Amino acid sequence: MTKVPKWLGDTMEVVYQRFMYETVITNVEYLDEKLKRVRFEGDFRKIKFMPGNVVKVRVNDMEYRHYTLSAFDAKTGFCEIVFYLHGLGPGSNWAEGLKMGDRAKLLGPGGKLYYSENRVNHFLFGDETSLGWMKCMEEEAERRGEFFFGFVELDEPHQDWAERLGSSVKIVGKSSEFPAQPVIDIVKEWEEDFWLTAVDTVFYLTGRTKSIQAFRKFLLSKGISSKKIKTEPYWADGKSGL
Repeated sequence: MTKVPKWLGDTMEVVYQRFMYETVITNVEYLDEKLKRVRFEGDFRKIKFMPGNVVKVRVNDMEYRHYTLSAFDAKTGFCEIVFYLHGLGPGSNWAEGLKMGDRAKLLGPGGKLYYSENRVNHFLFGDETSLGWMKCMEEEAERRGEFFFGFVELDEPHQDWAERLGSSVKIVGKSSEFPAQPVIDIVKEWEEDFWLTAVDTVFYLTGRTKSIQAFRKFLLSKGISSKKIKTEPYWADGKSGL
């Protein structure tokens, strides 16, 4: 649910009050002109968080947006979100206006895409909207001593964004006409041994809906079980947000 009447939004804040967390913004950092990292502080001691979780935010009187946390620490009482300021909708406009001292209510965290604890290999895929999520997942894999590798498709002006965020995922170009094709072209050349031993790998696909669909279709063609493919579309062509 991304858009509701104002009265329903007000009602939701009352009904879901115990799941909403009052926060204050304590740090704002521009990693690039359109890449903004924001720290929210609050009382998160009762939250059970898994990397990959999302929070829902009311960005104006009638609209909500989902954001994946790039960092979370219940003990210290902070979380972070990395925003891609694309300027194409109310979510981006809200994020662009955030400044030190502002207050925000976060609903969650939750969602269906989170770090799988029963696999030892983790494959990440996404785009500009996925970078914060990727960084969080990468740090969790490192903390557990598990293997991860990932690809992020970025527009040419954003090719250094993963490095600015401190992520080691592989950068590939983006094709608007052929979604996910640059990554598919790379992965299809991998040795057959990889696909035979992919039983311990979980594939996380995020970002553009069309890219997710194309990459998922390719993985299924290589014999990967749909149960090992987790998807979370963050945006779709022609829509202002999900």
